[in-house]
Amino acid sequence: MPRLNQHTAWAIFVEWCQNRGLRPLPANPWTVAAYARWCETNHHYQTIVNMVKAIAKEHMRKSRKRPDRHPLVTRTLNLIAKREEEREEDKVQAAALFPEEDLVSTADAESTAQRVQRKVQTRTQDAAQGLRRALRATPKLVSRRPSLS
Repeated sequence: MPRLNQHTAWAIFVEWCQNRGLRPLPANPWTVAAYARWCETNHHYQTIVNMVKAIAKEHMRKSRKRPDRHPLVTRTLNLIAKREEEREEDKVQAAALFPEEDLVSTADAESTAQRVQRKVQTRTQDAAQGLRRALRATPKLVSRRPSLS
C-alpha cells in the first residue's frame, strides 16, 4: 500500500465521517478512536498512527484542539499496537516447521514453557475475576450514614 500523505489521510477521514453523519472538525475523540479501529482492518499500526497525526495536525491548524491526545484515542492506539504484535507472533509461530523445543536447548525450552504457563495462568485468573464480578451472588452493600436528627 502506498504511503498516505497528510492531505490524503485527512480527506479519507472527512469522507469516513460524512458517510456516518459525524463531524470531522472538531472531531470528538470517540470519532477518532472509532476511525482508528475501522482502519485496523486495512492498515498497519504505523499507518494508523500517521493518519491520526494528520487528523491532529489539521485540528491544530483550524481549531487548536488535539483529539489525538485524549486518553480514549491513546488507549485505542495501544490496543491496536498490541493486537498487531499478537498477530505477528501468531504468524511466526504458524510459519515454524518444527516445534521450538526441538531447536532450542532444554533450558530455553523450559523458560518458554514457563512463560506459556504463566500466560495461561494470568488469562485464567483474569477470566475468573471477570466471572466473579459478573456472577456476584449478593449485591454490594452500601453503608448509610447515621441520620443526624
